[in-house]
Amino acid sequence: MAFQPKVIVYVNGVNATQIAEYLNTSKIFTAYVGGSPSVVKDFNAIFVNTTSHRIYYSQLTENYMPVLNAYLSSYDFPKDYGGVMETTRNTPIAYEISGVIGVIALSNGVFGVTGVGSGYYRDKLVERLASSPIKDYEWVLALMIYEVVITLISSIAVLIIGVIMGFIPDFGLPFLGIYILSTLMFSGLGAIILGLTPKEKIILANIVSNFIVFPLMFFSNAFYSASIFPSVLKIIAEYQPVSIINDLVRETLVLQQLPNPIYLGEVILLTLVFLAVGSRLLRLREV
Repeated sequence: MAFQPKVIVYVNGVNATQIAEYLNTSKIFTAYVGGSPSVVKDFNAIFVNTTSHRIYYSQLTENYMPVLNAYLSSYDFPKDYGGVMETTRNTPIAYEISGVIGVIALSNGVFGVTGVGSGYYRDKLVERLASSPIKDYEWVLALMIYEVVITLISSIAVLIIGVIMGFIPDFGLPFLGIYILSTLMFSGLGAIILGLTPKEKIILANIVSNFIVFPLMFFSNAFYSASIFPSVLKIIAEYQPVSIINDLVRETLVLQQLPNPIYLGEVILLTLVFLAVGSRLLRLREV
């Protein structure tokens, strides 16, 4: 049985409390008393004014309008509820494209470092580098900078597709800074995996990466809302690193907002931790 995502509905006006309680009996809507039409743009929710008989919604929630109207009508309300679409930049296309952007940072960061690094060990290139003047941290830093460049190039291709489909991204320093930071964070995670892998079994690094990347990818809000997951998985999907990155990308690339300072602080902290541990574990020369 598939899990049905809950759609947030704010109800204000006559009998708002009773209507909200009625909507909460459904398996589709989670209703709250209060709000204003601004919640449509700020939270991708639906706003119902029971006094003026108006429903405010966005492109993301448009498909739920017939069901919501049916519930309101069944509560003995007039069937002439008028719908008002609040146009937002957070369209379904924008949501998907920005989710893919976050996934690229994850996969390129982890798979890039473990894939390139394991290739160096497999082809004995590490031994040549170890005999050169290059320092351990310079090699690790070079791997990560390479992944940042590859990630930015890959993202440009995805964003071009988004533009063709009608999504106009908001390029700016906040987005670029967050995207570079997130790629470095996941590159640090890749360095930790590669550094912990026995060098005589270096192929294990790629296997471990798969076990980490794919759960992070699919148990996230990259392609659909975290509300689709049940109970504990919902909390994990909402607050795990990939979902946090996706939220920051959507705020800066789609909604033209400043990044959430708490989420940004978490990403900075994880980046510093992963880079510090990864740089220490991944070395050219065995000490």
